[in-house]
Amino acid sequence: MSRKMPLLEATWRCTGSLSLWLVFLVGCKGAVFDPLDAAPSPQASAEPAPLANVSATATNLRSDAGPPPEPLRSDRPLATDVPREAARESGSKDAPRDPRELSGYVLHAVLRTGEGAPPPKGPEVNLSAIESARRKTEAHITIEASQTRARYVLSGGFVLPSGTELRARNDRYGHLVFWPGESSYRIAEPGALRALLGERRLDVAPLSPASVIASGEGARRLNIRTRRVEISTRAARAAIELASFREAGEGGVLICRMLLDLMNAPPSTAACSGDEVPLHAELRWTTQGALAFDVASIARRADLGVQDVATPPPSTSFELRPLPVPPGETMVAKADLSAFRSAPLDISPSSAPDAQLKPPDAGLLLVNSSDQLRVAWVDGVAVAWVSPGGQELLSSLVRGRYALQWRTFLGDAWEAPRMIPVPGASDVGGP
Repeated sequence: MSRKMPLLEATWRCTGSLSLWLVFLVGCKGAVFDPLDAAPSPQASAEPAPLANVSATATNLRSDAGPPPEPLRSDRPLATDVPREAARESGSKDAPRDPRELSGYVLHAVLRTGEGAPPPKGPEVNLSAIESARRKTEAHITIEASQTRARYVLSGGFVLPSGTELRARNDRYGHLVFWPGESSYRIAEPGALRALLGERRLDVAPLSPASVIASGEGARRLNIRTRRVEISTRAARAAIELASFREAGEGGVLICRMLLDLMNAPPSTAACSGDEVPLHAELRWTTQGALAFDVASIARRADLGVQDVATPPPSTSFELRPLPVPPGETMVAKADLSAFRSAPLDISPSSAPDAQLKPPDAGLLLVNSSDQLRVAWVDGVAVAWVSPGGQELLSSLVRGRYALQWRTFLGDAWEAPRMIPVPGASDVGGP
């Protein structure tokens, strides 16, 4: 035994040295060594972690792998923006582009907050005129999205004036607000869109952590396959359906940020990826009600104007003053309101639920004693909005009985609908 031990020890040492030399050689060459008949690695059958478990603090991947976006501040202007086309691959056969134009997509979308209370039944009720007014007061958004910029133009039934613009860029969190008729812009910091769209203010609401869950394939939208993502915050639960579009870049990510801002989610929430565009979103508020975002059409454009999406463009100045908020505004033309009834109907004024208010000689007086801007829905149509402490008279409503409901613009709070006589008056938030 004593003679065999030195030989065995020498064999171990030789074998160990040879093994170390082989490991060193393989490591230097970068080769992969799979021993025969070895058990499979536990990671061999592992699947990539789905987007379902992405945390709310994870940032959207940026195409240029640059620094994360910076939040805008409402007290600081931005330097003039000059958007550029994304760098083209070397050897591309595409013709050189006009530096004044960008490629991207144009979308037409609608915001809806559900159906209003239907009108009463009667031969004098003009249902076709009511439906026509309802279509005219839908809230429409025209979106021009390049690979790094987005421009939103509002029209229809918003409490903001028609032609109001929002602009966003991929290297900043927040939005620029352009008021119609002004050559200046204001800044809506992250968390300000709910107050802007709902109350014409730029108050910033606190952001809350968001959870993101990928829930498989969504419905076909515009004959395009989508994938569905669910997001939850303290303010709302949202289901967003996303579709991939060639060279959309981060234009769709900017639209996702707008939807996230409405539900007070951090703008860095990884809800959608590059080249993905949201075609449908439904936000269900934790208070009550819901808000739906629907894209009615989308088209690829190779001639988006650089100045149209610049954030901000040249020749615009920074504005610090708050947004103007008048006492109220009628959203339906007088001729359309008077067409709600084909003939007058005599109603006793004593049956008015707000009899403590002195009714006008004609029409419906709307009074807002609450602390929120409210929208008055008549016969299922958003006909006017009234600021806190304000009044608005719908003088062209024909004498008769109507269904009235008070709501917030975003549909996250409302009063129970009720029948009201005209001439009459209604005070939301009053005694």
